Amino acid sequence: MILDEEAPAQRLRSLLAAADGGDVRAMTEAGLMLAKGGLEGVERDFAAAYGLYRQAAEKGFSMAQYNLACMYMNGTGDVPRDYREARRWLEKAGAEDNADQDRDAQFTLATLFERGLGGDLDLTAARKWYERAAANGSGRAQYDLACIYMHGKGVAVDKGLAVYWFEKALESGVSRAAVHLQELT
Repeated sequence: MILDEEAPAQRLRSLLAAADGGDVRAMTEAGLMLAKGGLEGVERDFAAAYGLYRQAAEKGFSMAQYNLACMYMNGTGDVPRDYREARRWLEKAGAEDNADQDRDAQFTLATLFERGLGGDLDLTAARKWYERAAANGSGRAQYDLACIYMHGKGVAVDKGLAVYWFEKALESGVSRAAVHLQELT
């Protein structure tokens, strides 16, 4: 078992040993440490982080799939910016509906579809992914979904659904939803 009290360099060594044994969580956590760097005894190494994320992502670990997609979206280190590849990994990461990173992947994927990044602009797909993320508790997705219904972006204007999702967003801590609720009610 790896203890949280370990010094960063020792923790990284322990994680890398577990990763060598096929532990996808260890691969992903080691990747996070390497991508961040700046920890005592841990230098930033995007190439190593990418390799660890890729291994875990290919084994179906959604957190690694999300992190890998973020590297593609941002063009991190030597990873070229590639929204199409980001979409591919986000679709895998968002498929589960069971963790915070899954709803983050769903929200991010919706945003790419809404903006036409990595492929055609697809408001139907954007709404679908916003709905999944919103149902999983993403306040940002709840807000954006409310805006879609308020403005009729790819759907008919639906004041009732806009109010519903703005209320959910407000409950989730998205304070700017209050302004729209005042406008609509």
